[in-house]
Amino acid sequence: MAREVNLVLPPGLAISQTAPYKWRDRGMVPRAPHDQAVCEVLSRAVGIAVTYEQLWGRMGSQRGAKVLSARLLTDPWTADTAQIALREAGLQVAPVRLTDLFRGDELARSALQWSAPPPPVTGGTGALAVTEEQVADLRRSCQGKRRLAGSCGGGLVLEPARAELAMVGKLLELGDYAARPELGRRLYAVAGRLARLVGWAGADLGQEAAAQRAYVAALRAAHVAGEPALAVSVVGSLAVQLAYHGSGRGLDPAELLATALAAAEANLTPSQLARQLGRLALAHARNGDRAAAERAAAQAFAVLPADGDRAGLAGLVGGARLFLDEPEQARPLLAEAVAGVATARARALLLVRLAESHRRAGDREQADEAVRRARALAAGMQSGLVARVLRELEGARPAGSGRAR
Repeated sequence: MAREVNLVLPPGLAISQTAPYKWRDRGMVPRAPHDQAVCEVLSRAVGIAVTYEQLWGRMGSQRGAKVLSARLLTDPWTADTAQIALREAGLQVAPVRLTDLFRGDELARSALQWSAPPPPVTGGTGALAVTEEQVADLRRSCQGKRRLAGSCGGGLVLEPARAELAMVGKLLELGDYAARPELGRRLYAVAGRLARLVGWAGADLGQEAAAQRAYVAALRAAHVAGEPALAVSVVGSLAVQLAYHGSGRGLDPAELLATALAAAEANLTPSQLARQLGRLALAHARNGDRAAAERAAAQAFAVLPADGDRAGLAGLVGGARLFLDEPEQARPLLAEAVAGVATARARALLLVRLAESHRRAGDREQADEAVRRARALAAGMQSGLVARVLRELEGARPAGSGRAR
């Protein structure tokens, strides 16, 4: 089966010899174009047409990789497909691999879609009443969960956020807002923010592929809502996730975010632009591109307004300096960020990176003090990422021999 499938696949997409066992015995489902290649091979073998529905259509959304729609990025960017993506993002699914979802520049190319003018708000002819007060309440609830996650970690809010996303999805599906399309757009904006939170919390627990699925749902909802600034913030969050957790099959976080900024930079406030440029500096540094990282960092500080979040930007640029193996330059930036960032989870991560900068510079005492402070903040915190970077720092090699995480 594997040999026959590889004969009909484009170059570079060959499957392993064990892939058919996973489809047959482990409930996994191939994504495009492998799914259609399997149908073609089996059709030739048995002499009748074999369809995707016959092979996998009855497995349901809780099996294998079926929940990862191969058309998640390529389906038309409409209100209807946004609702489908939001439903998928709200599902409680089995873990999948990071590389099961995006490859190469798929997501970067989608910026041409989500940065376009928003589509019509279709539907909204249901029986459920939707009011301005309800939408305002939902937005406040999302903001509260986001603040809670910043203090206590994504594990505390992931399931409540998923449940609330499912609730908003039902309002979009069954609500009565056809005569008030602007109200419908505001409801999509709330859904986009909830999906972004679900993605952020999933990434905080190490569920990278599920997080990416939620981020795409947030992009689609932001597109319908007519909020490109929300979409850019989603791409920025994903770029940071990729910078620290790897880029999958050729998915470049710097290219991804640079494409998003080129498409929608005019829609950002100076503070928003500075934050995304800081994230771009981090992504370029992750790729080892010193010149591009320094250029993005300089632009970020140049556009940051006087009342902007300088501490948050210093943390991003300090992380970039660590990726570039410049602990001496990273240390004052990270110290500034630790002193100015308010949320406990972000401060714990910054302390870990500050400890790494001290350790690489040979200052073990200062490194140990930063780790002690990070551990005190992390006590009881439901963040898989904070726990992991603390473990990694404890097992780190001597100064200068490892990369920042």
